Amino acid sequence: MGSDDFVFVSGKAHIPIRNLWLLMLYASEFYKAGAESFDGIENCPDQLPDLLAKILVASVGDRLKQPLTTEFTATKGDLRRVRGRIDVLRTESHQLLNRGQVACRYEELTVDTPRNRLVRSALSALAPLVSSKELGHGCRAQAHRLASLGVSSVFSRKPQTPPFRFSRNDSHDRAVILAAQLALQFRLPSHERGGGIRRSGLTDHEFRSLFERAVGGFYLATIRQLGWQVHPGRQISWNASASTPGLGALLPKMKTDIYLENCSSNRRIILDTKFTASLAHRQYGGESLKSGHLYQIYTYVRTQEAPSDPLSWSAEGLLLYPAVDRMLRESFHTGGHRFTVATVDLRRTASEIRQQLLDVIEL
Repeated sequence: MGSDDFVFVSGKAHIPIRNLWLLMLYASEFYKAGAESFDGIENCPDQLPDLLAKILVASVGDRLKQPLTTEFTATKGDLRRVRGRIDVLRTESHQLLNRGQVACRYEELTVDTPRNRLVRSALSALAPLVSSKELGHGCRAQAHRLASLGVSSVFSRKPQTPPFRFSRNDSHDRAVILAAQLALQFRLPSHERGGGIRRSGLTDHEFRSLFERAVGGFYLATIRQLGWQVHPGRQISWNASASTPGLGALLPKMKTDIYLENCSSNRRIILDTKFTASLAHRQYGGESLKSGHLYQIYTYVRTQEAPSDPLSWSAEGLLLYPAVDRMLRESFHTGGHRFTVATVDLRRTASEIRQQLLDVIEL
C-alpha cells in the first residue's frame, strides 16, 4: 500500500491515503499544539507516520537511559498479610481467612502507567506503517523493550486513550504523548475488488466527525494569529421569547460545527461541515442545493440576531462539503446575511487543500 492509494467514502468520493493522514493531522491535538517538530509536514502528509515514529523511538531511547517514570495505581489481591484496606466482603464470601489470606485494596508503584502504555501501543501501531524497514524495526524494538520492563499494551481497533494533564515542565513529554495519540488514530485500509481501498477502521459517522474536526483544527492552528477567534463545537441558543413553560425541555439544542469571529474586521462566520455530496438530484432532472442543510445554516445565523450584538446582524453562514464530482462555490445575500455553499477537493495536494480552506473564508 502506497501513499498514492485511495479510499472510497460512502461509495462516491475517493481520497488519497496521504490526505486522510492530513485530515487526521489537522484534527489532532498534536497539530493544534503547534509542535515545531512537524514543521513542513503538511506538504508531505505521507511522511507523517515516519515523523511520529522517529519522535517516539527517540523519546523511548532517552527515557530508558534512566528508570522509567512510575505512578501509584489502585491494586487489589488476596494476600498473606494486610496491605492497605481490607475488602471485607470478598474476604468473607470467599472464606479467605480459612486459607490464611485476606483480600486487600492498596496503591502500588508501577511502570505500567497510562503514558507508558500509550507510547508502547503507538510504537506497535506505527511499525507496519513506516516507509523503511529500519524504522519499523526500531519501533518494534523499543516496544519490546518497554514490554520487557512490564509496560502492557492497550492497543485495539478503537483505542480509547485517556486524557492527560501536563505541567509547565512537561512540554517535551506533552509533544510525545500527543504524537502517540495521533499515531493510534491511524487504521490500516483493506484492499477491495475494483482496485480501490476501503477504510475499514472508520465508519461513515467517523469520517464526518474527522472532516469536522480537521477543518476546525486547521482554523485553530492557522488563523488565530490573524486576530480570529475559533470555537469548534459551540452551542448557540434560540433566543426564544414568550415561550410556554414546557418548551425548554422540548426545544432541540443547536450546536455549530465551527464558529469564527474577527472583531477588528467585523466578521463572524458560522460554519457547518457536511461530509456528503453537496448537491441533490431533482425529481424531474437536474440538481439543487440541499434544502435541509440550507434551512439549518439559515436558522443558525438568523436566530442569533440581537440588538446587543452588532456582529449578529451581518454574520455569515457557510456550508462546507468535500468535492465529489465537481467544485462548487455559490453564495447569496438575504436579510443582511451572506450565505455560501462551497466544496474542498480532498484529492488535491496538501498545499492546495490548505489554500482552499483559506479561500472559502476569503483570507
